[in-house]
Amino acid sequence: MIRPTPEQLALLRPTERFWFATVDFCLRYLTGPLILWNRLNMMNMAKLMNGRRWQIHGREHIDEFTKTDRLIIASNHRSFFDFYVVGTILYIHTPLPKRFLFPVRSSFFYDSIFGGLVNGWMSGFLMFPPILREVPRRAFNQYSLDRISAELKGGGQVIGMHPEGKRGKGSTPYTLLRAQPGIGAILLSSPKTRVLPVFITGLSNSMKTEFSRTWASRDSFPIDVVFGAPLEFDDLREAGDKPRNHLAATQRTMAAIQALGQFHRVHIAGEE
Repeated sequence: MIRPTPEQLALLRPTERFWFATVDFCLRYLTGPLILWNRLNMMNMAKLMNGRRWQIHGREHIDEFTKTDRLIIASNHRSFFDFYVVGTILYIHTPLPKRFLFPVRSSFFYDSIFGGLVNGWMSGFLMFPPILREVPRRAFNQYSLDRISAELKGGGQVIGMHPEGKRGKGSTPYTLLRAQPGIGAILLSSPKTRVLPVFITGLSNSMKTEFSRTWASRDSFPIDVVFGAPLEFDDLREAGDKPRNHLAATQRTMAAIQALGQFHRVHIAGEE
């Protein structure tokens, strides 16, 4: 696994540098304990918080996976808990490798002591690597993209990404934000990696609200998770590792998520 250059590390603030080094060390040398922690904590916590409300659609699309797959889970983004649910479903219902990574904005999870502790408690430090938003510090993100690609090249790895980059806050879950280009670059630099498109809706952004809905009014607040057929990108890889092909890979991914959203709107939500 690659390491950042001194110049890239210098872009991190002290607290970010501390948590980056801590999480990086744990992922390199404590994989077994982290997987055990997530088996005991993450899965049970997610099921307790809202597992009674999960409605899984497209189950046939996740039955084919094996523990050696190289996979990017690409989902729309409406809630803090989107991947907490999707990741747990895949953790429980598939033989996929249990080493999941979820790139996350550095704000909160890396720039505060409490945020780093939450990362450890809720995910066993799977929210990694950090992504920096401030323009003067974005050069660090090249390391994060390179690290994700390196992880995928090894095989037996699952990466969870929101191509939109941030949560959509509009009135409807079916309108997606403009995708960020990073996922396309990763896909074309990661041979044999496929994308599992996912559309999820029904989650709030409050843990208190999630518990209340689950245990007081479960039937009124279903959480629909719609899985699509895995996407292949060999044709774009053969066309060359170029920006226009990165864009095409990103657009293919977003189109699949959008199609799942429309499927949900018409066939599950029953809207015209």
